[in-house]
Amino acid sequence: KKGDHWTSRCPYKDLAPPSEGFVDKPAASDAASAATGATKGSYVPPSMRAGAERTGSDMRRRNDENSVRVTNLSEDTREPDLHDLFRPFGAVSRVYVAIDQKTGISRGFGFVNFVNKDDAQRAIDKLNGYGYDNLILRVEWATPRAN
Repeated sequence: KKGDHWTSRCPYKDLAPPSEGFVDKPAASDAASAATGATKGSYVPPSMRAGAERTGSDMRRRNDENSVRVTNLSEDTREPDLHDLFRPFGAVSRVYVAIDQKTGISRGFGFVNFVNKDDAQRAIDKLNGYGYDNLILRVEWATPRAN
């Protein structure tokens, strides 16, 4: 049969001459050197690079020790609002306000992570029971989530 063979079901695929334009798998020597990382320019994941001490799961883990849970937030509250409210107490590393995915409205709670635990305690002492946006906030230590 004449012409290119594009499918694996073609009964004449074994009779077609091998194509030179596409190589399905690299040669055995290329595969062995790529696996060991010996070739120049080959990708090495950050966790396997020289000097890497942390594994992937460690990088994703948050420090929940300094995390504060804020409840009774209004529907209009956004992350910059909470950041501005908690910033006077110390360095804030992360702010999260839970938002309903369907409506885009705040679900009424959020989390603020501080760099220092003392700053978080001071924020809890001052802002628990504080009136914010016509509601009284409840600020407490966040409980770590169970995995």
